[in-house]
Amino acid sequence: MILSDIFSECKNQWSQAIKDKNHPFRFFVLSTVDFENRPNSRNVILRGFDIKNLNFTIYADLRSKKINDLKKSAAVQLLFYNYEYSNQIIVQSELSDINTDLNIFNQLPEHSKKSYTSLDPPGKTIDDPYNVAIGKAINFCQLTFKALSIEVLLLKREANIRCCFKLKNDWKGFFMIP
Repeated sequence: MILSDIFSECKNQWSQAIKDKNHPFRFFVLSTVDFENRPNSRNVILRGFDIKNLNFTIYADLRSKKINDLKKSAAVQLLFYNYEYSNQIIVQSELSDINTDLNIFNQLPEHSKKSYTSLDPPGKTIDDPYNVAIGKAINFCQLTFKALSIEVLLLKREANIRCCFKLKNDWKGFFMIP
C-alpha cells in the first residue's frame, strides 16, 4: 500500500461524505479543550470539505460550548471512523474561520433552522424537549477547520497499517508502528 494512495483515499472519502448522507465519515467527533483544560468531545456533521486546502466545515450555535472552547484555543481534533473498512483517521486541526453569513443559514431546511433560533442556549436545562421556545435571533455560524496533520490507522487482518501526513512536510507521509 503506497502512502500517496492512502492519502488520496482519505480525501476521496471525505468528498464522498458530503454527497452521501449515509457515509460513515459524515458524522465525526470534534474535540476541543475548555477553560479548565478538560477535553470536550461531541459528534458533529461534516457540512463541507475542501479537497485542495484540506478544510473541514461544520455548523454550530454561536452560544454553544464548542464556541466558548474555541475562544480559549483554536486547536481541535477531528476523529473519523469507517466501520465498513475498519479505519480510523485523526485530524489535528485549527479553527480558520467563523462565518455568520445569513445566506448559508437561509439555505438550511426549516427544521434545521430551529436549532439555531431557540431562545435559550444549547445545554440549558429544560422541562420539556418537545416545547423549546423559538425566537427571532439567529445564532448560526459555519466553522472551518484547517488540517495540520492526518494520522490514519487501517485495521487489516494480515497487518495493521498506520501512517501520518503533515502540512509542514507538504503532506508527505510516513509509516508508523500501529
